Amino acid sequence: MTTDKIANIYVFCDRWCERCAFGSRCEAYAADETIRKKEMLQAGDEKNRLFWKSIHLSMQTIFPEIETIATNEHVDLDIFEGLSKGKKFDLFQHKAVNNEVLKAGRKYEDAVDDWLDAMADKGELKMMEFMPGSVFRVNPDVLPEADKNRTNNFIEIVMRYQLQIYLKLSRLYYTQGKEMEEGQSRENDSIASNGAAKMVLELINRSVVAWWGILQFFPSQKKSIHVMVFLLMRLKKRIEKEFPQANEFIRPGFDENL
Repeated sequence: MTTDKIANIYVFCDRWCERCAFGSRCEAYAADETIRKKEMLQAGDEKNRLFWKSIHLSMQTIFPEIETIATNEHVDLDIFEGLSKGKKFDLFQHKAVNNEVLKAGRKYEDAVDDWLDAMADKGELKMMEFMPGSVFRVNPDVLPEADKNRTNNFIEIVMRYQLQIYLKLSRLYYTQGKEMEEGQSRENDSIASNGAAKMVLELINRSVVAWWGILQFFPSQKKSIHVMVFLLMRLKKRIEKEFPQANEFIRPGFDENL
């Protein structure tokens, strides 16, 4: 296993160091190897690589399945529904009050909170107190140990990316705006907005897989999870339409070592 550092890999990462497959090769995370032993980092990298590889492989079957379900249920994945029309809608970018993608990102953020709270009220999930914060986990009485661990992994993905999706969407459109001010062409696949869009798509893709995994263990939540997944798919489609070069953007490390 190579241990060469990958320059600037952290520029396009999700800030989830504990789940990263390149911890030993990141100049930021592995900066002090007297604290983080090289062997431990490499072992963690391999474990995380296999974890994310399984998530990526799942996308090949899950996305077509979702498309089919949406068609059968007459759900249009190209149109956002139920977005706030208020001028005071809480967006970080005050000039983006009419940006449907940003509004949809904030709607998803709130919808996840509502879903987690509702599941906790039903006794399906429990709030666990950890430092530095609190997280939801499956109620130990609800699922067998093996299923509980898998479901908790999916819930962890959803919660980890819940806020990041909107924040990175906001950064994406800020970056695009700066590029337009500077007269750059979006056709150039090396510019920052395509890299930012690629990062958002990665978070969305992983979140979709996580929700689909949660659904397998909580089939009674089919309707509410479908709403969440359809919203993410709408975000995915719109970003891919607005940034057609995003999926071809190569992030250092991440897209070179899958």
